[in-house]
Amino acid sequence: MAKKIKIFSELILGVATAFTLSYAVSIKPASACIGADGKPVEGTDGVVANCESPVSEETILISPASDEDDVYSEAGSEVKSERTINHSYFLAGNQIDSNDEIAGLAAFAGNGINFSGTAEYATLAGNSIVVKGSIENDLFVAGSAVEITEEASIGRDIFGAAGSFLIKANLNGNVFVSGNRLVLENVTIDGDLSVGFDEITIKGKSSVSGKFIYNDTAVITGLDNLSTGETATYSGAKKNAISFATTVTDKILGILGRLLVTIILVALCAKFSKRLLDEFCAGSSWKYLALGFGLLITVPLASIFVMVSVIGLPLGLIGIASYIFFVYLAESVTGGVVGNLLAEKVFKQKKMHIFLKYAIGIVLIELLALIPYVGSLIGAISTCFGFGYLIRKLFRKPAKAKR
Repeated sequence: MAKKIKIFSELILGVATAFTLSYAVSIKPASACIGADGKPVEGTDGVVANCESPVSEETILISPASDEDDVYSEAGSEVKSERTINHSYFLAGNQIDSNDEIAGLAAFAGNGINFSGTAEYATLAGNSIVVKGSIENDLFVAGSAVEITEEASIGRDIFGAAGSFLIKANLNGNVFVSGNRLVLENVTIDGDLSVGFDEITIKGKSSVSGKFIYNDTAVITGLDNLSTGETATYSGAKKNAISFATTVTDKILGILGRLLVTIILVALCAKFSKRLLDEFCAGSSWKYLALGFGLLITVPLASIFVMVSVIGLPLGLIGIASYIFFVYLAESVTGGVVGNLLAEKVFKQKKMHIFLKYAIGIVLIELLALIPYVGSLIGAISTCFGFGYLIRKLFRKPAKAKR
């Protein structure tokens, strides 16, 4: 159980760090798409192989680390990393080239990502992503163009979403991917292949030992080249136009938007933001929750009541606007409190940067909110608590922290 908690905690820290660091570096659009031979690739299959950016202002060359040079996260415009790391590693940049040996989670975010190292798990998010390395367990990937090359080794499953997805490697586990276009090129998949794409192209002789499940709206080319244990289709986007890839993208953008707003406000209100974390008293949580619940109900009713009179109309409009603003901030406040507790109790990092504390808590709450049935309750509790706690601290004098 302790190991599972540690892995889960590192996963949350990795995602939060990757998202946060992505804002701290200059993410520039790719200027050219380069193939393995170093020349621009037109691509008959329409799949972008590798998008390189212009020469950046900042290049970070990371040599193998010593025992004293132990890092968990780094960021730069152009990063070339080759380390032996005995824990999870989080990296963000414009162009990332990693040949690291990572005994944990590899969480990377950037414009172009080339991963040729090893890791226990990998979470990669960016524009152009090329996987050449070895991943012991699962790969989670999201990008505009994703390529799993022949050299790649994935120990278990792949979960991904991309505009174009090219698979050339033989895979041991299941594949769950979605997007615009999928290309399979001479591959053997030992598990199931479950996809949701507009176009599917099968090149060379490929095989799926388990089930090949695809949406019935897909246009498939080269289906005769695929041998499979069982083929099944499901109803495509006829009734539900929101694809898996779109849902994932919207969720990521929503998290990034909330992180951006939170980081800006924390920077502008540094002292108050720190006070929110330092003065939290776990014993008063129910008071904050009850206060928030009451305000969520009474404030809009009171504002509407005031707006009935012509004189009170401006005051009512201000009340509604303030209500929406504070409700939006409520989850960020709860995230900051949760992130601070995780930093001190789980990660044992009392001096962790305040931005990272807020980011960790926000991402954790957003992920928990995805859990069916329970997620809605978690979201409601988070909003009520954050609203009550924020209002309480806004209209009270600073107090000493209580633990």
